[in-house]
Amino acid sequence: MDDERFARLSERQKAYLRLAAEHRTSHDIAFTTGAASSRAVDKQLGLAKKRIGGTSRFEAARRFVEYEARVEGFDPVDVPIAPSRGTFWPLPLPLPSRDRPINMLTRQQVLAWGTIIAVGAPVGITVAAMVIVSITLLLGIHLG
Repeated sequence: MDDERFARLSERQKAYLRLAAEHRTSHDIAFTTGAASSRAVDKQLGLAKKRIGGTSRFEAARRFVEYEARVEGFDPVDVPIAPSRGTFWPLPLPLPSRDRPINMLTRQQVLAWGTIIAVGAPVGITVAAMVIVSITLLLGIHLG
């Protein structure tokens, strides 16, 4: 009976349920998967919830993940200890590229870039001003 309910799920619904099991929001799931909107994610999760028979999206996601773990039978070496959310270091550039047209930085990476910019910009401006003053003093140029 369970096999039939889970077999009727679409690949999109399965992917959304996996991410919902990680307690991700609909907006985050839409951003991660490139879905049209968070409402589209909510609709697919609602349909999946009805097919599985859960009372909430998180219960449906939990049931699906438990079912998938029983069915696929991973080798313990292949099962990640914690969900992978990308590496923190080396810090990827926060710019779109051909490989990654959408910015996929984690919250920690965004915080790191914000700190780098907040500290680096004033320090850079101060150093540039000091270099300009030093050069003008060495060359004997009077700015006043």
